[in-house]
Amino acid sequence: MAAKGEDVAFKGVNGEVQLVLNTDDFAAALERLAAKLAAAEEFFPRGTPVKLTSALKLTTDEKERLAAVLGEFGLALAADGAADPGGAAEAPAAAEREGYEINALVVARTVRSGQQIVHPGSVVVIGDVNPGARVVAGRDIIILGSCRGVAHAGAYGDETATITANRIVATQLRIAGLIARAPDEPDKPSGIETARIRKGSVVIEPANR
Repeated sequence: MAAKGEDVAFKGVNGEVQLVLNTDDFAAALERLAAKLAAAEEFFPRGTPVKLTSALKLTTDEKERLAAVLGEFGLALAADGAADPGGAAEAPAAAEREGYEINALVVARTVRSGQQIVHPGSVVVIGDVNPGARVVAGRDIIILGSCRGVAHAGAYGDETATITANRIVATQLRIAGLIARAPDEPDKPSGIETARIRKGSVVIEPANR
């Protein structure tokens, strides 16, 4: 949802959804937060707890206003969501990767039309993702079959996330805030394919490249 370096961003870390505020303008941050949630409302399951990480020392009133904005979109400010100056927003990438690996969700079945999988870490599907199905992950998506539905990796703004499958013929691919479609007549791949961001666009290429 947000690119690295933005002053209002969501991150999936150690199984938690974190809201990072890196701005001194709280009122403007609330406006940007509402706009981001409105643009990606469908990607957050209702009731998802959100932990706040902020360089600001928020007042009780500001926390209540923040909780109200999150509540409008079905999210809940975590009970320990107090301001945490210099906290997880600056956590080393290696630590985040370790938490993400531990938090991978394994779906041991084909995801069928009308079904939706949403997870703040990575998602591994042992099967296909059929047309009409949707998989949304905070990190990577790995499909041990064909990806024919909608796949959204890096849903909280991670532009390093990837989508890997035995064959990618998806209705729609999304990585962070970028959207792409598979070719109408894709070439039959000679091996596993990976979609990733290169030079500001989502590209599909052999996984071993």
